[in-house]
Amino acid sequence: MGTEFATCATWGPEQTLIYNAAYIPFLGARHPDALGQPIHEVWSDVWGDIAPLIARARAGERVYMENMRLVMTRNGAPEDTYWTFSYSPLRDGDRVEGILDIAIETTGQVVAERERALVMAETTHRLKNTLALVQAIAQQTLRDVPDRERVQTFDDRLHALASAHDVLLQHDWNGADLKELIETALARVADPSRFDVEGPQLVVKAPIAQTVSLLVHELATNAIKYGALTEGTGRVSVSWAREGEHVRMEWRERGGPPAVTPKRKGFGSRLVSLGLTGAGGVEKDFGPEGLTVRLTASVESLLEA
Repeated sequence: MGTEFATCATWGPEQTLIYNAAYIPFLGARHPDALGQPIHEVWSDVWGDIAPLIARARAGERVYMENMRLVMTRNGAPEDTYWTFSYSPLRDGDRVEGILDIAIETTGQVVAERERALVMAETTHRLKNTLALVQAIAQQTLRDVPDRERVQTFDDRLHALASAHDVLLQHDWNGADLKELIETALARVADPSRFDVEGPQLVVKAPIAQTVSLLVHELATNAIKYGALTEGTGRVSVSWAREGEHVRMEWRERGGPPAVTPKRKGFGSRLVSLGLTGAGGVEKDFGPEGLTVRLTASVESLLEA
């Protein structure tokens, strides 16, 4: 069989097995005795799993399986293995006389992915516990602070961080979809139907995701307290686009009171001024029709490669 892929074939009434050199590691201790033997004898330990698939191939159907689990005893002890393979009928004229099997063992890949998922789940669990602990400490420490609004603001910001972590977890912390990130942050503070969120699919880096979530939270909170969302007809649009080597994002409030430059710059104002990546690139327009914030960041600093 002139191929680099692990390949075997069966032929004839006994479904005699032949295979190439790349297939030998799959057999373990069965090789070399497996060569020329009926396939049901060679793979007797997994025959109950693969026999129906082989029957389908012998009936003329092409069968494809991805990461199929098979418990094999190929080296003296049962072991969990995973396989991606295809069975194709081999014909002599109109009759199917055997099958062709091209296979890849994916055990290492499946096990690694499961181990990573466990690590990610444990990390996320600990992170949530840490955030809950910080929240509890803050509430206890600040219980006598008369300004309860400030305490609630702190609590809300912790929740904004948690929302970014939730989105990152869904993507195994390999960045976060920008639209999903923005919509999740907005849904925590206001009615999603008051927002128009639009832009191409972009995946931002994990550290940036937390910054974006906090930034959107601050803008939304400001819109509820002072901006467009103080009015029943007010709306907010959030849009972004990739332009060459930059990503440009716009927060636009309309239908509310005129935007007024704040007299005091608090944490939220300073956070928004840091922009999408903490390096600026922010323009604020306090216009009579409402607040507009334009944010710019380089693709390299913002997006996953």
